[in-house]
Amino acid sequence: MTKNTPSCVVDREVLNENTVDRMDDLGLSVFAKLCGYNRGAFVLDPPDGKTYGCLSFPQSFSTNAGITSNPIADSAKLMPAFAAGNITAAQTVDIVDQYISTVYSTGGNGGVDPYGCDVNGLAKLDNCVVDDGTETPRSLYPSGEGVKAVTLAGAFVPALWATGGKELSMEEVKGFYTSKDFQDMAELGVNTVQIPVPRDAFAEMGEVANTVSHMLDHIGKAGLSAILVLVSPEKEAKGTTDKEINDQVTAAGIFANNAKTIIAVQVPSALPSLVSSIRAASTTLPVLVPINKGQLTNLAFPPDSFLFAALDVGASTSVADVASSDSEGDRLKMFYHETIVCIDRSPIEWLDCYKDMPVYITSGFDLGVDDCIYKEEKGFKDYGQCDRFEETVGSGWWERHRQSLAARQLFTYSKGLGWSFSAWKVLGEESNGVIDSPGKLLCLRDVVAAGLLPSLSTHGDGASCLNGPKADFAMGDLTHAPTESPPPDCGYGWWNATTKKCDYWIPPAPTPMPTYKPTIPCPSCEDMGTKEMIQAGVAGAVIALVLNWLVKKMNGRGDGYQSLP
Repeated sequence: MTKNTPSCVVDREVLNENTVDRMDDLGLSVFAKLCGYNRGAFVLDPPDGKTYGCLSFPQSFSTNAGITSNPIADSAKLMPAFAAGNITAAQTVDIVDQYISTVYSTGGNGGVDPYGCDVNGLAKLDNCVVDDGTETPRSLYPSGEGVKAVTLAGAFVPALWATGGKELSMEEVKGFYTSKDFQDMAELGVNTVQIPVPRDAFAEMGEVANTVSHMLDHIGKAGLSAILVLVSPEKEAKGTTDKEINDQVTAAGIFANNAKTIIAVQVPSALPSLVSSIRAASTTLPVLVPINKGQLTNLAFPPDSFLFAALDVGASTSVADVASSDSEGDRLKMFYHETIVCIDRSPIEWLDCYKDMPVYITSGFDLGVDDCIYKEEKGFKDYGQCDRFEETVGSGWWERHRQSLAARQLFTYSKGLGWSFSAWKVLGEESNGVIDSPGKLLCLRDVVAAGLLPSLSTHGDGASCLNGPKADFAMGDLTHAPTESPPPDCGYGWWNATTKKCDYWIPPAPTPMPTYKPTIPCPSCEDMGTKEMIQAGVAGAVIALVLNWLVKKMNGRGDGYQSLP
C-alpha cells in the first residue's frame, strides 16, 4: 500500500443532501468549531494570492459546487441561501465539505493532532492509503466483519460490583456464566466474548486455565468467538522479573494460538517487549495493545499487520467526569457525556490513518456517567454523585438521553474494528426491563431489555451524530412542551384552529378597495381672475380684524388682577 496525504472531509453518512435540512444549527456545529482554527484563516492549494476565512469564501467554493449565480460570499450567507431555495441541499453540503477540507490542509498538523479532524462528529479522515488491489481491510476477523463483544466482568478478574461484592470461585463462575447466557448473547447480535484473565493464568494449566477452557467450549457452541485480555496484578509480587512476566505472556499466547475460538490477545500494557512475547508464540495471532486517550501520540511499534490498538473510552476517569451533587448537575453531566461521544471518532480514525493501527474499543462502552458502581468499595470518593439515582428510575428525561448516548456510542465505536460492552449481567439482579441500579447501566443484557440500545444488526445510524443532544437539562422531566403562538385578532369573530381562519356570526363588511379614478371632478381654480382674487383677499382681512378684536376683549378680562408668580 502507498501512503497518501490524508484529508478531512464531510462524512456523507452523517451529513448529506438528505440530512442537511435536519440540522439544528449548521453554523454552530461547523463554523463555530472551525472559524477559530489557524487564527481563522485558510488558503487554497495551489495558492491564488489570497487568504480567506469565515468572513470571506473563495469564488471556487461556489463554482465547484455548481453555483453559477450569487456565489456564497461567506459562512453567514450559506444557510440563508439554502433556506431561500437559492442553492440545493447537495450544493450546501459541497461547500461545507470544501471548507472543512481546506481548513484542515491549511493547518498542516494532522499528523500530530489526533483531534485535528474533529468537527463534532460530522467529518472523517480520508485518503489515508491507496489499495493496491490485493490488500483486504485489516480486521480481527478474517471475514472483515466488525467485533460486537461483551465482557465477562468478574469471572476471572475481580469486579465486585458485578458479583455481589465478593470474588467468585471457579465453580461459582461456571454457575454465573452458563451456556444460556452465551446463547442469549448470540441472539442479540453479539459475535464475540471478551474474557479478562490474570496474566499468569496459563503459566501452569491450573484451575483458572481449565475454567477458561470450559467457558470457551460454551462460547464456541453458541457460535461466538473470544478475545483474551491479559491483566497484570495491581501490585506485582516482590521479586518478579521482566523475564517471568514475558514468559507468562508467551504462555498465554501459546494457549490462545491453540484455541480455535480465540481470535486475539490483548497484552497487559503497551510495552513492546510484551508484544514480542506474543510473537514468540505466534507471528500471525492478532495482538491488541491497550491505550487511553492520553497515550495516542506515544505509540511506536515496528510494522506488524496483526497489531492493533485497544482503546479505553471510559467516562469515569477523572473527578470532572463523575462529580455532581444536585439533580440539575446530574443531568448536565449526562448532557456533557452525550456531547463528547461523537468526537471520539477522531482518535479512532487518526490511529488507523497516521499510526497504521486500527482501533478496537476494549472498555468504556456503557451507559454509566459516574463511578457509583464502586460506592461500597474502599477508596470510593463521594462528591454527592450517587445520592439521587432513584430519580432516574422511570424518568422520561433519563430514558431519552440514555437512548441518545447509546445511539451515539454505537455509531462512533463502530468506526474502528469493533467494541466490547462493559458487562453482561449483575449477579442476583433480574433483567426486568428497568434500570433500577447503577450496575445495570454497564450490562448489555439489561440495557437492551430496557430499550435503550439500537439493534446490533447495524453499525448505528449516522444521524445520531448529526446534531448535539437536546439541551433540556435545566428542568428535566418538568420541561414544558413548546406552546403555540397567540391566535390572530379576529375582531368580533373568533379564530378557527381547524381551518386556520377567522370565523364570524355576521361576516364583516368587505374592506373598501381604492377606486381607479375619482367619482366626481376636483374643483378647478382655472376660472378665477384678478377680480375674484382681490375680493377673496378683502374678505380675509375683515375676518382677521374681527378675530383680533375678540382676542383683546378676552385678554382684557384679567385687568385689575395680580398675575400668579
